[in-house]
Amino acid sequence: MSSVHQKKPLVSIALATYNGEAFLAEFLVSINAQCWTDLEIVVSDDCSTDRTREILQGYRGVVPLKIVGASQRLGIVGNFERAMSACSGDYIALADQDDVWDRGKITGLVTQLQHAEAAHGAGVPLLAFSNVELVDEKLQHLSPSFFKVTGKSTRVARLRDFLLSNHIPGCSMLFNRATLTLALPIPTQFAMHDWWISMVVAAYGKIIYVDRPYVRYRQHSGNAVGAGVVPNKPATTAITPHSVKARRDRKLAQAVQVLTNLQCFGVRFDGKLPPDACHDLRLLDRASRGLWSNVRFVCSARTGEPPYRAIKLLRRLRHAAVVANPSREAT
Repeated sequence: MSSVHQKKPLVSIALATYNGEAFLAEFLVSINAQCWTDLEIVVSDDCSTDRTREILQGYRGVVPLKIVGASQRLGIVGNFERAMSACSGDYIALADQDDVWDRGKITGLVTQLQHAEAAHGAGVPLLAFSNVELVDEKLQHLSPSFFKVTGKSTRVARLRDFLLSNHIPGCSMLFNRATLTLALPIPTQFAMHDWWISMVVAAYGKIIYVDRPYVRYRQHSGNAVGAGVVPNKPATTAITPHSVKARRDRKLAQAVQVLTNLQCFGVRFDGKLPPDACHDLRLLDRASRGLWSNVRFVCSARTGEPPYRAIKLLRRLRHAAVVANPSREAT
């Protein structure tokens, strides 16, 4: 039998940048230090106006960069989709421009995916994700776990767990090509790219959690999406009619976005979902019919929200559905 050494699979890192000059170099240094060397970094820059492009050009030859871009801004979801579409690796990681990765991140997550592929097959969508340490803009420790701070779950497995909120930050993910093939393109109206990917894998494949803090997730005022922990952020305690209305509008907008997500998912995979995923969608639909149904859903799913908030969201979801389709009110 031949003893020829098998080449490691290529890992593509999809990096979305926009005006990231403050922290981008630190991120690229952490990629250059990865134990896994078979890498490509596919950068989609969303028309940055600062030194982001200059910094990227300066790292050509230091790290394996492929830069794509366009003449008009796409926003965070479109920017990540453009990067992912240009990835050629067997495995794909998502990267934020302001984080720092542990040097063992890629190796640790690839190992988990390879074990899962051996058990389930490379054609099954698979996603591994790690714990995430929260740090401030100077990389000073804030919390050992994103999940403890946010109340999101590391035990997510089914589609029902992702119907009201996302649990898995994109920077902690590594997924296989079967996931990418099924997930792209991302519907333009869907809330976030990482949420969409999580739902696709939860419906069709397997999710694996690795209890290692492979990412230092930087919290600062410029985060596009963060954990809600920004040091020295001034507190706002005054309650006014305007603030009450603004809060109510935000909560309704959240419900409308959840409803939009469900519609996007249903249109994309109508008639193609596995039985377990169909069951989870029916469970959510029944949950909008009354308080007991609300409680039943919250008890059966890891919603990522405190129970009372999840129940309120389910009630607002019913209201949003009636506004969008008044004929539902009689059902």
